[in-house]
Amino acid sequence: MFRTDREPLEVEVFRVVNVAEFPDLRAPALGGTLHQLDDGEVVDVPFIYHDPEAQHFVLVIPHAARGRELSERAKLLDSLMKEHEEEVPEYVRHFAIVYGRCGLASHVADSEAMEVDITELEPLDGSPVVASYYPRLAGLLPPAGFWERAATELAPLIDDEELWIFVQVAEDALDAFAEASSDLLIQLKTVDQLPICILALTDDRAHAVRRAYLNPVRSADGRILELLRRDFHATVVVYGEQRGLLRSFRVEAPRAANAKMVIGRAEVAPQALPERWQEAVDACRLAPAPIGRAEHPFVLEDDALTAVTALQRLKRLEAWSSPERIEEALTVVSVPRTVFELSRRRVVADAVRFGLAMSNPLVLQAVRFGLAADARGLVATLRQHFDQIVSSASAQGLDDGQIQANDEALKRLSALHATSTGRERSCTMEHSG
Repeated sequence: MFRTDREPLEVEVFRVVNVAEFPDLRAPALGGTLHQLDDGEVVDVPFIYHDPEAQHFVLVIPHAARGRELSERAKLLDSLMKEHEEEVPEYVRHFAIVYGRCGLASHVADSEAMEVDITELEPLDGSPVVASYYPRLAGLLPPAGFWERAATELAPLIDDEELWIFVQVAEDALDAFAEASSDLLIQLKTVDQLPICILALTDDRAHAVRRAYLNPVRSADGRILELLRRDFHATVVVYGEQRGLLRSFRVEAPRAANAKMVIGRAEVAPQALPERWQEAVDACRLAPAPIGRAEHPFVLEDDALTAVTALQRLKRLEAWSSPERIEEALTVVSVPRTVFELSRRRVVADAVRFGLAMSNPLVLQAVRFGLAADARGLVATLRQHFDQIVSSASAQGLDDGQIQANDEALKRLSALHATSTGRERSCTMEHSG
């Protein structure tokens, strides 16, 4: 062992502690002093705690080594699968995984509760269905504590700079979270001024959702968010209620910009004490962020064929054009930023094509989209195009009230930007219903 500014020294490391053979190691293992040096420093290494009499077989992972959890699982499973000389006991095949000294002590002290909640291994005599592109999946299992909330929540885990997402489905919904119908969202919810970053896996066909609540100031959660900011994708691993591995697949979405936005909002928010953070998460569980398509305009659609269709879309966009609604669309509804921008451009371009009056913020947005050189020129274009369709307004689906309202709105825009309103006309007089 090499230590900064200190002499290197040899340390005896126990990778397996069998308390039946070495009873003197039981107390140090449970007390956290198993690998403690003379000067009090502790060498944090994963190890196996084995008590044959109590039938405890526990993989103990130090908190500092959480990032190696998947690889430690894989190594242990591999070693167990090579035990050909004798049958591996059931309690060994279904071993527990805990974090640190407290996790081990809790497991040993309350084995009955742990029998319900522990993370279990796939039986060695089973034949799990795994993704061919990642053979190691046979040895990778959900993180410790996953099964406690597996019916409603997912468990994200990073292994070798790859994000894995573990979910469980009920026996009557084994087709939930299939590759073709799943989507991955990043959401932000604020509870008592505390930001909760939510990773949500949804299945539109099965109407299923699983969530993970991430604390951006926590190291492990921060790494997950950073990976999503760089490249928004993950490998999904689906288990059944009997903890059998069903399938795995890759899910990706154009939400890296959304992740960046969520991280930015979270960074400027006040940090929470652990107990306040847990209270905020519990509040999120009781009132989760909405999933599914809200009545927003940020969807990719074909060009509007009629003025009335363009007007309907424009009204929906106007309703979602305030800074608060835009924030909601990007950080709560999780509309991909690219879809957000393209859909806005399509709706505004359709409005310009039919000469439909829009709010001044959207007029300025249309100019930024390059639909006119400046606001004055855009308003003049709107008037020109509207005048051209008025005579055929019935074919465009507009009624007299809509025509009159648009004409008045164009006059207000013209006055605001000091443009000519063109020839004065009464739309209702020239249009016969």
